[in-house]
Amino acid sequence: MQSVARAAHLLKALGRFSRPTSLSDLARRVELSKPATYNLLKTLEVEGLVSKDADARYQLSWGIYELGSAVVRSIELTKLSRFHLDRLATETNAAVLLGILDDDNVLYLDRGQTSSTFGMVANSGRRSSLHATASGKVLLANQAEDYVHGYISRGLKAYTSNTITDYETLREELGKIARRGYATCWEEREVGLSSLSVALRNYSGSVQASLTVAAPSNRLNTRNLSRFLVPLQREAEAISVKLGWTPHDGSDESGV
Repeated sequence: MQSVARAAHLLKALGRFSRPTSLSDLARRVELSKPATYNLLKTLEVEGLVSKDADARYQLSWGIYELGSAVVRSIELTKLSRFHLDRLATETNAAVLLGILDDDNVLYLDRGQTSSTFGMVANSGRRSSLHATASGKVLLANQAEDYVHGYISRGLKAYTSNTITDYETLREELGKIARRGYATCWEEREVGLSSLSVALRNYSGSVQASLTVAAPSNRLNTRNLSRFLVPLQREAEAISVKLGWTPHDGSDESGV
């Protein structure tokens, strides 16, 4: 943890300089030895967060800009989605979650407000597995082949007896999700809890996030799926349009 704190302190120090800075000046600013500062800078350079010019002076790199842009996009996404999250939660009386891909997890950015509370449903700021949640599976189904292969190869943890832990079974499930446009989770992460999820697309058609409804399995199940799926798809399309996505004429609504 100390090295993480030092790296963060060093990045903040670099941000305060208006021009590329020498190793000596940086070491003095962060009150570390030159060797320790150099080692931190080398690691940050490898990670794409710091760059070094021809005069061996250091500055923040485009990696920092990309991280900052990602934060801005997340904030904008939350603002654009807020009305739709609450409306969907009210209409379905279910928990509604806005999620994005974060490493090998789905990160929940926000949650629609509803009069019902489900203790098993993640709140905003929480992470969950990709293969055992509807929100995670709809994101995974829209990733590049090499990412999906890498994720599966790292192992599929079982949370309940319904969790998909087999390589081929998950691949078949992802293919089905890609074709029909939505993902389901029937007590795969928590016993007694089911969910549906669809993708949110931006101006380029790329998947930016997932929109999910979750409720106790005695309310959300295969018998009444359309009761939740139809409003879920409607709100997902509305959010996607705000993100710049253009629905194709004659396309199936479930392709959102």
